[in-house]
Amino acid sequence: MKTTELTRICREYTAELVEAVKNEKNDARLLEYFEFCSRFHNYSFQNRILIWLSRPDATFVAGFKAWQKMGRFVKKGEKGIPIFAPMMIKVKKGEEWDPELVAVTEESSRPEDEILRFKVVYVWDVSQTDGDPLPENPDVMSVKGELDGELLPALEEVVRAEGIGLNYVNEVLGGGAAGVSKKGRIDILSSLDTRQRFSVLAHELAHEMLHGPQQRRRLTKKVKELEAEATAYVISRHFDLDTKAPTYLACYRVEEVDIMASLDRIVSTASKIIRGIVRQQIEESLQRKAA
Repeated sequence: MKTTELTRICREYTAELVEAVKNEKNDARLLEYFEFCSRFHNYSFQNRILIWLSRPDATFVAGFKAWQKMGRFVKKGEKGIPIFAPMMIKVKKGEEWDPELVAVTEESSRPEDEILRFKVVYVWDVSQTDGDPLPENPDVMSVKGELDGELLPALEEVVRAEGIGLNYVNEVLGGGAAGVSKKGRIDILSSLDTRQRFSVLAHELAHEMLHGPQQRRRLTKKVKELEAEATAYVISRHFDLDTKAPTYLACYRVEEVDIMASLDRIVSTASKIIRGIVRQQIEESLQRKAA
């Protein structure tokens, strides 16, 4: 498949997702997208869309040779999933470049010498392969199902690493809220159990990272709450934690904002928090082994 054709497909499906968010009474597609993003948060927006379009139930993808290095092989007849892969190409002054190596995003001018372009490569989901068992997923770690004793402390460290103050308070918060984001400080009710603290803290941290002074003025309260809860949902589902967020997110209606920009910011923010949690887990594990 040519890069220009894949770019067209990606744009068309992105437009369909926007219309689905705007118009559908049943927001199942949006919730499916967030669930998918909890597994593929590290991928670019375009590649998430392309993998989701080809195989919405995908859990782990890799290229043909990468699977071989892991002791697995692609099953005969399995169709690869086309995605974009970046590549640097050298262009001499005045020289034309292959029009098929187009950029995924618009560029105002073409620099000389080395320029970044994208080509089409193919990946396959683990369900399309056979062979040796996969090694432990390096991103998910060992957190499954129940909230273990390390996940909340790891999230708390992510909050502190962002330079945000964290306080567990006894007094009732405004509006009966369980947590409040105060531009550089988060207050959480101390009466919450560990699972509730994790969920509320993820939500309030999302506010801190998503909604600076400009967004707090420009966005409606509804949109800010939905963005924060969607971010917390992606984080929770990444660690296989159940949440009541789907009921709340079923009301997602953000016609007054750029929907694609909103969805991309949600997943990018969730990805940053997930990576921070995993880093803290790894550091804690190394410290225990060294002790």
